[in-house]
Amino acid sequence: MDVLLVAVLLFYLSSAIYAIITLTMEQPPARTNQRLRVLVAIGFAVHSASIALSWKQLGHFPVVNLKEVCSFLAGAIAAYYLIFVPRDKARALPIFVLLCSFLLILVSLLLPDEPLSLTLSSAISASPFTKVIFPIHVTMLMFSYAAFVVTVAGSAMYLLQERQLKTKHFGAAFRWMPALNTCDELSYRSLTIGFVLLTLGVLTGMMWGSQHDGRFWHNDPKEVLALVTWFVYLAMIHYRVTAGWRGRRVAWMAIGGFVAVLVTFIGARAMGGYHVFG
Repeated sequence: MDVLLVAVLLFYLSSAIYAIITLTMEQPPARTNQRLRVLVAIGFAVHSASIALSWKQLGHFPVVNLKEVCSFLAGAIAAYYLIFVPRDKARALPIFVLLCSFLLILVSLLLPDEPLSLTLSSAISASPFTKVIFPIHVTMLMFSYAAFVVTVAGSAMYLLQERQLKTKHFGAAFRWMPALNTCDELSYRSLTIGFVLLTLGVLTGMMWGSQHDGRFWHNDPKEVLALVTWFVYLAMIHYRVTAGWRGRRVAWMAIGGFVAVLVTFIGARAMGGYHVFG
């Protein structure tokens, strides 16, 4: 469905450009945020249609190679922005989010198609249960990654703005960014949502593995790295709740957690193992 993906690419790029233009205006037009969301929603609707058509055409949930995963993650990020990011809270955030979706779609279009191997085919369709649990497992994980993208964006805005306040060197971006408390609140909210989704993704993955070959755990690089990532975010939430950690310390931890996500998402694929897809 490359034709539809090209249309999605243009929608996400147009949305990002619109967000940049309106952000630089002293007084943006009324209902700017609503118009931006409508533009993103149209792009996401076309994107959803592309994924649904691919699913029907391929006969399996289209998230089994890097090309498909990049496309699905781009849609998850756009959907997360539409559903979970509060309106008018952070006008600079959509730029980062939409550019991420745009770049992921671009990568997806540039990557070649990979045929589905017999191993993968049996893994995702071993039984009616695995056919159902596999899409749930992958969707939970992709949306957790989307939440962590927003988390790291909020953390980066917090650190940048805090640095400018301390040095008293206020760049042009300073007036475009939300208040420190808003950045902290946005980052923690997305961190919590991402942690819950990551937990559900790990649990459904264990259920899927059990149904596929009778094993909940395979000591696979991706499983181990996902568990490490889970503990990193658990520590952040724990110290936020019990020790009142917030602001700069949590922002740096969120960036560290996102590095763990990238290693899990990209690095584990290079290591091979049970999770040879995604």
